[in-house]
Amino acid sequence: MRYLTYLSLIIAVSCSQPKKQQATEEKEHFIQTIAFGSCSRQDKVEDQLWKEVVAENPNIWIWLGDNIYADTEDMAKMKADYDLQKSHPDYQALLKQSSVIGTWDDHDFGGNDLGKEYPMKDESRDLLFDFLDVDQKNEAWNRKGAYQSYRYGSNGKTVKIILLDVRYFRDSLLWTMNPKTAQVNMDGDILGEEQWSWLEEELSDKEADLILIASGIQVLAKDHRFEKWANFPKAKTRLFNLIKENVNVPLAFMTGDRHISEVSKFDLEGYKFPLYDFTSSSLTTPWGEQSEDPNELRIGPTIYPVNFAVMKVNWANSKPALQLKFVGKESEVLHDFSVDY
Repeated sequence: MRYLTYLSLIIAVSCSQPKKQQATEEKEHFIQTIAFGSCSRQDKVEDQLWKEVVAENPNIWIWLGDNIYADTEDMAKMKADYDLQKSHPDYQALLKQSSVIGTWDDHDFGGNDLGKEYPMKDESRDLLFDFLDVDQKNEAWNRKGAYQSYRYGSNGKTVKIILLDVRYFRDSLLWTMNPKTAQVNMDGDILGEEQWSWLEEELSDKEADLILIASGIQVLAKDHRFEKWANFPKAKTRLFNLIKENVNVPLAFMTGDRHISEVSKFDLEGYKFPLYDFTSSSLTTPWGEQSEDPNELRIGPTIYPVNFAVMKVNWANSKPALQLKFVGKESEVLHDFSVDY
């Protein structure tokens, strides 16, 4: 009966009034709490963590991809999946309370492990933006792909959030089986030239005091057999070079996809701050087998239960300090971690 109640709310979604997202010029308030997560099966309505997210009262919620599991070329089905996700009453409460932004990964893009070959990527992108209530004035609507950026705060307390699109332009990725393993594409690209040019400009933002980059797939981890930036070494090197050449403030990655959560750290030569990758996954579907996943850059434990991440930004000193925690069912803190730049 409760499930039917959730379904009945789908009709009301189109009439709801969630907080509209602003373009990059937003500077109304500085950010103290950012929550983020990924991998949320829309049909698992009883397993969602939205009540726990709402309890954290974040200024911003960031979707990191697999916001639904559509895996289809049927846009009517995809829209219905988004409507079901959005109709959850606790998610509706989040929309009224917090700003919500995000990007996609493969299952909400359209198909498992797909890239630029997916034929419905333009239609799929528009459904994503509709789901996220991306302001029609946002220039992201006029571009190919789903990449966006947002700036919050001012006067030494400015957060720049960059949402990468690692699907729309991504070159092919070959797999071997038994076990299924993603192979290295030595010359392949992830972002496409237009997004690379855009990213360089975004990273050159002199008003930013903290830069957070969201990517559906992990950026730093290189040892596991699934999708990651390390499968495209030319693109990963290009990303790191852009950071070294353009960024003089702390920068961290937020990633999803893996159905585990973890913190990775890498010291990039030529960049004066350590790079962190905060992976938060999954919101509804944990990795069934709790076997150790290889990652020589991991700091702390591998987190297996359902969870999302909460980042507190402390602006008391000249450089921001970050307090991160992974929150599970009933608001249980599964792990916490601090970064003092």
